[in-house]
Amino acid sequence: MEPDSPAEASFAEVLASARNAAGLTQEELAERAQLSVRALSNLERGEASRPRRGTVDRLAAALGLTGLDAERFAAVARGRRMSGDATGPAQLPTDLPDFTGRIAELSRLTEALGAGDESGVHIVVLGGGGGAGKTALAVHAAHLLRHRYPDGQFYLDLAGSRSGGVDPASALSGFLTALGAEPGERGENLSARIGRYRTALAGRRVLVLLDDARDAAQVRPLLPAGPGSAVLVTSRYRLPDLVGARHVPIGRLGDDEATVLLGRIAGAERVAYEPDAAARVVAVCDRLPLAVRIVGARLAVRPAWTVSSLADRLAASRRKLDELRVGDLAVRASFRVSYDRLSPPAARLFALLGHWPGHDVATAAAAVLAGASEADTELLLEQLVDAYLLESPELGRYRQHDLLHAFARELLTDELDPAQSRAALERLVEHLAATAYQADLALWPASRPPFPPPRTPGPTFDSREQAATWYRTEWAALDVLLRRIATEPGIPTPALTVARLASLINLYPFLRGDLVALERGARRAVTLADRAGDPLLVGTEQKRLGFALLEQRRPDEAARHQELALAAFRAAGAKDAEAGILNSIGRRLMYEAGRSTAGRPDRIAAARRSLLDSLAAARVADARSAQVTALGNLGQLEHEAGEDDAAYEHLTEALGIARDLGGGQFEAAVASRLGTVLAGLGQPDAALAEHTRAVRITEELADRRAEVSVLGEFAATCLVLGRPRVAAEHARRALALYEELPAGARRVEDEVAALTALGRALAATGSVATAREVLRRAAARLDELAEPAAAARVRALLR
Repeated sequence: MEPDSPAEASFAEVLASARNAAGLTQEELAERAQLSVRALSNLERGEASRPRRGTVDRLAAALGLTGLDAERFAAVARGRRMSGDATGPAQLPTDLPDFTGRIAELSRLTEALGAGDESGVHIVVLGGGGGAGKTALAVHAAHLLRHRYPDGQFYLDLAGSRSGGVDPASALSGFLTALGAEPGERGENLSARIGRYRTALAGRRVLVLLDDARDAAQVRPLLPAGPGSAVLVTSRYRLPDLVGARHVPIGRLGDDEATVLLGRIAGAERVAYEPDAAARVVAVCDRLPLAVRIVGARLAVRPAWTVSSLADRLAASRRKLDELRVGDLAVRASFRVSYDRLSPPAARLFALLGHWPGHDVATAAAAVLAGASEADTELLLEQLVDAYLLESPELGRYRQHDLLHAFARELLTDELDPAQSRAALERLVEHLAATAYQADLALWPASRPPFPPPRTPGPTFDSREQAATWYRTEWAALDVLLRRIATEPGIPTPALTVARLASLINLYPFLRGDLVALERGARRAVTLADRAGDPLLVGTEQKRLGFALLEQRRPDEAARHQELALAAFRAAGAKDAEAGILNSIGRRLMYEAGRSTAGRPDRIAAARRSLLDSLAAARVADARSAQVTALGNLGQLEHEAGEDDAAYEHLTEALGIARDLGGGQFEAAVASRLGTVLAGLGQPDAALAEHTRAVRITEELADRRAEVSVLGEFAATCLVLGRPRVAAEHARRALALYEELPAGARRVEDEVAALTALGRALAATGSVATAREVLRRAAARLDELAEPAAAARVRALLR
């Protein structure tokens, strides 16, 4: 009899096994059983004398043991075997000494196998993709639970993922032989053999571990019939038709679990010495147990390698799966087994998903890649889910983890017909461009994209929020796709469509105020537009790049791109575009005039000329949105120059056009500026009405960045009107919203304006010390921005 046979297992072994199966630490079990940790540790090491009956009962209760399990636990504690206990086959493979983690899955397995429940056979399917560690977990769990099944533990590799697998008749012969029965004659039918197998197991409590099952039909004949037994099945497929089974899917390890596993294989001290590098290695392995085991083994036999050197090597590899193999272990080969069993349409779709750069893909995008209807594509996607080659985190979306995506990318290059691959990518780019076109119309209805709509219309959006949700969901994938096309040579795509897509999606970071993403996107769009040979589109993106740079207080860089855009628009005779860039140039000159008193009158005059030229060009082209921006900036310029009557004329005209255009974006900004001017003209009620309108519009649009700006302007107007307490309320609200904005969407000018208004309001209400502290914060922020003139103006308020 083998030393780990359940009949000969010591109480120390049974106690430790039961605790691990329950997912408890020694400290947790000791607390539940009202024992000291030292006493429990001595029991598990076999160093204590035979435990008292009360101790055994408390341990059994704390472990949740009932029925026969509790009786067997008590019998082993007394050094006895229960009557009727028998020895049987002990076929479990060796448990991995470095098995790591899976506490939650072990707990679910223990519960699903029904501790002490004599109601029937308990069946659990451990499902997961290649390399997820199904067999390792199943074997580990079986060892932990073997004391429950004293009449034997059976194991069989059904080879379901390899060339057809073991047929049930052969499997039954092997089990019957292990039970001491005749394996059966060659002509014996399957039903008869099943009957003899179940008869041999009658009255016994056994555990049957069936590894790598192909389908439910391969498993059903091997199920015992008697109560108290259990069957643990592992499979790369979901086996939904295995009636009565509980399903425990397993995926990737957690970050900490994967790092611990790496250390147990490669050396714990070695991994702990380079924690950041270890985290990078685990990330490249996508926390897939097989991948972690492979890189750990490579490190273990290469003591001269550092963890950092391996992390760098993995990161630099263009074909990561080449690095994830050692001996007869290979991630690619593991994935290949599942891929080769797919139907041809499902296999083709899996490879085509390599074109999609995000983790999640919508059914609609997958259908475009497949060139099929959404209904037919959904059936194929569900086949991939059943084979654990995809996950479905929510209805209508499918997820592919990084290493599987790398495998799909390889298939695109190595196996898929190049014409099919190229056609699929072209369909995808055209679909995304058509969708982005419609999303931009919904997000910014006052201004259309500077090119005609795609030939095939995209899906429409019922609201601005619906379009913003599409961008939020797909933004990362769009960004990666365009970066890949822009930087990787030889990717066959329709150049003009790609360039237009790159231009369209830049509206999203513009509206979010994410200037870093906008600058990156505009530079990329310039490159793609130039590659497509579209000078007008090049100019559009040069203008957008100039905007992003100016908003980041880089006026000299912005000026270069603005001049390039102006030249491109004039060469193309595009008056509406020329109006837009002249307005941008005027804004830059206003900004430069505000930074320094030196040359200020000349810059203001130049800004006025540029804005008036912009307005004239916009009127010639009947570009109404360009008229609004030019008039709005002229109004601001005249107000800052002390010419409020002229400012009022410009802003009232701009507001009328903005209301005609709709959408709200232009109207909020113009109304806020007009409120400031009206206050200066001695019209308090009208001023408050315009500011209130501006705040309401930004709230309706959920445009928090714009709301911060208009609240700061509202606070400043309330100070002019002698309402410091109301001013303080608006300023505090602006600052609170500012703190909630993403870092990339914050305009420090808005923070400074709100701080300055708050400081002045506090001073006016007698809170002088607090006011001085707030104003110092505002001046310090301006110092950080290298804005000495503005900082000096704020410090003047401290005197």
